[in-house]
Parts: sequence; structure tokens; C-alpha cells
Amino acid sequence: MKKINNFKIFFLLLFLISIFISNSFINKFEGEIFKTNNYTYSSLIHEDTISYFESAQKISKDLNDGKSYFSSGETYKFTFLYPRIIHIFNQFINSDSLIIDDLNKKISLKNYKIFIYFQIIIYFFSVLFLRLKLSKFLDQNLVNIVAITLLLNPILMQWHLTILTESIFLSFLIVLTSLLINSRNNSHFFVIGLFIGILYTQRTIAFLYPLVFIFFIFLFKENYLKRFSKFLSLALGFSLILILIGLHNLKRADIFYFTPIQSKTDLQTYLEPSILSKSQNLNKEEINIFFEERSQNILKNNTFNLNIERDKINFLNQIRNKSIENIFKNKIVTIKILLKNYFHSVLLNPVQVYYASKYQKWIDYKNSDDHSFWLKLRIIITFIFFCFTTLGFYLSFRVLDFRFNMFLILSCLYFFGVSCWLGNTRYFTPSVLFMSVYFSIFLNQVYLKFSRKIN
Repeated sequence: MKKINNFKIFFLLLFLISIFISNSFINKFEGEIFKTNNYTYSSLIHEDTISYFESAQKISKDLNDGKSYFSSGETYKFTFLYPRIIHIFNQFINSDSLIIDDLNKKISLKNYKIFIYFQIIIYFFSVLFLRLKLSKFLDQNLVNIVAITLLLNPILMQWHLTILTESIFLSFLIVLTSLLINSRNNSHFFVIGLFIGILYTQRTIAFLYPLVFIFFIFLFKENYLKRFSKFLSLALGFSLILILIGLHNLKRADIFYFTPIQSKTDLQTYLEPSILSKSQNLNKEEINIFFEERSQNILKNNTFNLNIERDKINFLNQIRNKSIENIFKNKIVTIKILLKNYFHSVLLNPVQVYYASKYQKWIDYKNSDDHSFWLKLRIIITFIFFCFTTLGFYLSFRVLDFRFNMFLILSCLYFFGVSCWLGNTRYFTPSVLFMSVYFSIFLNQVYLKFSRKIN
């Protein structure tokens, strides 16, 4: 009981420290220094952030105009859930948080701090929920170290300081992991399927995540009929969310689809330019011309009206198919680029959000002394973290249930595989979440040995 109470005090202290750090961060960067489309806005506000708040505003407007919640909102561009969380938050505090001042050409957000604190609170309680679940079958010291590691890890914590999809996604991912613990019957896996679907609505990188859970199900020592029924329950829960998104889009835009528009052009935006640069030696301007000509050819061969969302979706589907064709034409080049991107992704960056707020453009940060200084530290941090994690992974087979351990391994590999091809450490963050468990196992082993020596 005393240990639990001590942890509560420590937890409260960590929470207050997080609030203090968040407040200091906001005070430092809330000056309006960034410019885009002739508008100035705080360096705390990213272009994606503006899109999320605009989507939230559109939902509010549609509801005020008498539309149902099911048919409200604008085009499914980036994320389905996040603008709706922002909308509910705005309703709760009775405020329209996005302010676009056309006269003075300024964009600002009211109640920015409150939303940051809201994200921190969700994350802290998700960690507490995981701790509660883990404490039922793991050593109490290890459970506390896992919780503390998740709460103090700056690679994870930094994402709560900005209004992007990462913070809520990480919190939901922790809750989903907690739900898996001690899940046995069909109803449990139906709920898990629903929650994976909800996770997908926050960030689409979770689209294939059910595969990890299917593997987990078939690790049960049961007959195939029972395992198959769990699989069906999981699939039903996940499919239900996708169907609801599809029906929402059908109601609003007269087309059934459940993947955001942005995902249809990801290959063209993030991967194909590098392929064209390496395979055909094209510069940036020539690549843009190539894409423009390709788009015009698609439009010429079809009767698409890009002002109609249904036609726009079909047009973008063809863009994606053309990108896939180009990738398969240049397999070797693509593999080399992907390997390079994966290497860049695993180079941990605990100050990514900080410098994203300090510098307007990536090229400005890349050419700065800050980048040179932190690059060396990032290499050291990455080396230490991976070494300790590897040792913890070795020890995990003595500590963790085999099925749960396999889930951690596969989850780590999954998020590394599906998101890190972009070459940005930001997308490696979900993997860091699961690696932190192995890191904690190593720290716990060090703690036990140190305690024995003292005693």
C-alpha cells in the first residue's frame, strides 16, 4: 500500500512537472513568426494544425445549419477522428478556438494551452491504465519503472506539446495494449477490434495493425474453432468502424471510401520524387513537370470533374496506381531509398518538436549549429537506447508472458515497417513506445542488482 501511495505522489509530481514544461514551451514559442499564404501565425501552430481546426469548424457550422453529425464535416483529408475531438473540446469549453484574421492576415488559436493540458491528461491516465493491467501479472517494481519510463521519455512526451495527431494516437495505443492484457473471450476481441478501428481513424498507419492481433490470437492453446471465433469478433469490430466511416463519406460526398485523401498521394509526395531523382536524374522542377503531365494525361483519358469529390477520389486512386507502377519499375532504386529512409528514421530525436517550432523551414534547421550539435547527441542517445533495449529484450523472455512478448515485438516491427519509409524520426515514435517496455526491463534488472548489493 505504501509503495502504491508513493507512486501516486510521484505520478502527481511528474504531471505537475509536465504542465510546467508545457507552459514554458508555449510561452517561449507563441510569438507569431511563421508565414504561409501571406498569413502569420505562432510557431506553435503547424499547417496541419490549422487544417484540423478548420475541419472542426466545418463540423460546427454544418451542425448549426441543421445537418446531422453523421453527414457533417468536410473532405476526409488527413485524419477522421482528430478534428472531431477538437470539435467536442471546443463545445465543452464553449469556444471557437480557430481565429483567422483576414484584415491583419493573422491565424491564431484560443485556449491552446488548455488543449495541450488535455492531451497530457489523456496520456497520463492511459499510462496509469496500463500500469493497473500490468500489475496483475508483473513485478510491482517493473510495472512502476515501465510507467515512469513512458511518462519521462522525451521522445514520446514532446508530442503532447503540439496539436498534431501523435499525442492522442500514442495514448490510444497504450489503452489498446492494456485492453489486450488478459483478453480471452470473443467480446473482449470485439472491443479490441473496435478500438483498433478508432486508432485507425486517428492515424491511418494502423490500417493493417489487426494482423498483429490475429497472430496473437492464434498463439492461444485452443482448438481452431475458438481461435477462429476470436478472429471473427476482432474483424467484425474493426470492420464496423471502417463501414461507419465509409457510410459517413457516402452520406456527405456520394462515394463510399474509408482512407483519407492524403494517403492516396503519399507515394507521389514522399517516395516517388527520390525514385525519379535517382533513376532518371531529374531535378525538383523536372519532377514537378513529370507529375503535372501525368495528371493531365489521366484527366484527358477520363471525364473527371475535380470539383466533385467522387471524381476527385477516383482521380487520386489513379495517381496512386501510377506511383505504384513506377515503384515496381524501379525496384532496386526503391529498396535503396527505403533502406536509407529507415536508417534516418531510427535516429532518435528528443527535441524534434522544439526545433520545429524554432525554425520555419527544415533547411534552416539543417544548416544551423543546433542541428550539428544535436546530431552528435542523437547518435549517442540512439546507441544507448538501442543497447539497453536489446539487453532488455534478451531478459524479457524470463519476465514476460510469451504471447504478450510476441505482441510487443510484432507491434514494434509493424510500426517501424509501415511508417518509417518516410525517413522521419517522427514516424518511428510508436515503435519507441513498445521498445520502452524492454528498456524498462533492463532498468529494473539494474535496480534489482543494485538493491541486492546495498542489502
